[in-house]
Amino acid sequence: MKSLVIGANGGVGKHLVRKLKEREVEFTAGVRKESQIESLKSNGVDAVYVDVEKQSIDELEEVFKDYNQILFSVGSGGQTGDDMTIIVDLDGAVKAIKASERLDNVHFVMVSTYDSRREAFDSVPDLKPYTIAKHYADDYLRRSDLKYTIVHPGALLDERETKHFKISSELKNVENPSITREDVAEVLATVLTDKELQGHEFQIINGDLELQEAINNYLEE
Repeated sequence: MKSLVIGANGGVGKHLVRKLKEREVEFTAGVRKESQIESLKSNGVDAVYVDVEKQSIDELEEVFKDYNQILFSVGSGGQTGDDMTIIVDLDGAVKAIKASERLDNVHFVMVSTYDSRREAFDSVPDLKPYTIAKHYADDYLRRSDLKYTIVHPGALLDERETKHFKISSELKNVENPSITREDVAEVLATVLTDKELQGHEFQIINGDLELQEAINNYLEE
């Protein structure tokens, strides 16, 4: 399986690139700037230009055609306005899904938000446009013809990885759910390399279990 990681220069993406390289996984890093491509290639990482905001569905299809797995870890970022949230987090995701649907046997991995249900729209008023965008992007993927995995990480932390997790289809009674970006990358690397977690939708936070034990508990739910 050859994977394309879209958003490889992001907070989670950088950790994921490193982990996949360490595992000697065949993958390509998708980034939006030529300088990023050059930097990645100088470090021995295959890289390609991908910009879900600016590229058309046809152009994305042309990029995607050589890959069996597409991982979408793209976000407009907290410094942009609501317009970019819609353009990147919603329309960009839908364009990537549509492009992937035109290809054969693609596994699409969506990095979503912790809770993208409609019920969560008003839970954090400042993030309502973002949650709405993620809700409809996730819903579009579920309705597509693709094999998919949707990962819902808790609030992202920049601390060092803990290597301890809690995974569930729906985590309940959790105060301040959070997870380090590096730990999210570890889960995503596992999704790309282990079919056991593929085809599922789940939430992840830092917990008290090593990853395989947390996965086993989730699969036994």
